[in-house]
Amino acid sequence: MSRCVDLEVKSDDSQGVEVAEYRVQRLPGGNVKLESLSPRVQGVLSDVGLDDPAALLMWDVDNVSAAVVHLNNAAAANANAMAPAWLGGGAFPITPSGFMQAIATRVGAQGGGVIGNALIAPNSYQQYAKVQILMCLLGLDPLVSTLPAHVLPLARNFSMGDRMAQTTGAPDPVLAPPAPGVAAIL
Repeated sequence: MSRCVDLEVKSDDSQGVEVAEYRVQRLPGGNVKLESLSPRVQGVLSDVGLDDPAALLMWDVDNVSAAVVHLNNAAAANANAMAPAWLGGGAFPITPSGFMQAIATRVGAQGGGVIGNALIAPNSYQQYAKVQILMCLLGLDPLVSTLPAHVLPLARNFSMGDRMAQTTGAPDPVLAPPAPGVAAIL
């Protein structure tokens, strides 16, 4: 059974020291809330609203781990397997944390920026739409399309756009990435 769990998101500062950025807590009713915000995250979220929403990826740790095992096993069967450019372009094996960061960086490239491996903000409405499209298109990526359906989705996408509750996210119908074939329905 897959699960999305509460998580603490960290990133490295300019000196390479790990810094806690925020915690993500699941709320009753399916929403999420960001807590323990670093000053940098508070600044980024200060302008979040309906016209400039943030995207939050709530990773399904079981599915991500199973996907990474599947990809590493497939690569082990092919001595010439190389990770695609968006995944660092290097050799396998890959790690769950590296896989999550690569996905966040890939889809966040069209957004306002990535904080940790889960928060893509600040975004204009157009940037948010591009993030959603890239999450759908990721399901068509040759590497991701080899994943069995039982390890998808890798994450749930939450939209944060309420100026009164900037740290609360509501579920977005776009999964990250969706089950095979879903991306073709844009």
